[in-house]
Amino acid sequence: MAALGDFVPPEDADFIDEPVNPVVFGVEFTPTIIGILIALAGIGGAAYLFVNKVQPVSVQNDTLRTEIAQKEGDLVAQADRLEDIAKIEAELEVAMQRRRNVYSLFANERTMDTLLLDINQRIESSNAALAGVKNQVRERGIPPVVLEAQLKSFSPGEKIVISDSSLGAEINGKLRREVYKINFSGDYAQTQSILRNLERLEPLLMVRNFSVNSGQAIEETIIGSDGQVIKEPKAKLETSFEIDALMPTADADVPPEVAPPAAEAPAEGG
Repeated sequence: MAALGDFVPPEDADFIDEPVNPVVFGVEFTPTIIGILIALAGIGGAAYLFVNKVQPVSVQNDTLRTEIAQKEGDLVAQADRLEDIAKIEAELEVAMQRRRNVYSLFANERTMDTLLLDINQRIESSNAALAGVKNQVRERGIPPVVLEAQLKSFSPGEKIVISDSSLGAEINGKLRREVYKINFSGDYAQTQSILRNLERLEPLLMVRNFSVNSGQAIEETIIGSDGQVIKEPKAKLETSFEIDALMPTADADVPPEVAPPAAEAPAEGG
């Protein structure tokens, strides 16, 4: 009698030998293989994301860093240029102030317009000291006779730009000359005082053709040591000269033009 528990139907034999895991193209996908495939897929995805997402951003960041560094360098260079410009402007202002100070030593239209008035004031100032003597003589009932300084003539002359190298070739075209002819009379002390006061005038003046001649003596009335009025001869001097007023042709507030540097000659080839 056969045992039923050991019977296996023949048609079930193939079912028992079939693999439990899925098979694709004859390859059984076991858990190990599937894990490997998932890992490879993850690596591939990561590589894809790196190439398509991370790497472009990294390159862009590198480009931005380069541009930022360049901009920072440009800002530093610009700051240096601005500092240089400020330094140059400060040096220019110092140079312009020196220029104005030098130009102020020369004559100008304003100072020359008052030259006649200035000379008259110097002459009147030299005569002021005679007022006391004249009053004392007049108090004694005697007409006072004193030698007073007097401006005889004041004649403006030529106005030309200096171009004859009379003050040096480097001055040509930079200064102009205005000539004034002056003639006055007075005694020795008055003449000396007037000339000294002329030297103190503000503008730079050059005196030419200076001449002093002695004229006829005048019997002045003065108060003697005993308080009496006496007469004393005093020589009258005639003084004449020309004044050259030198004026710059350029404006003190305008910087001079600077010639561009000469181009270097190209080196000859050997």
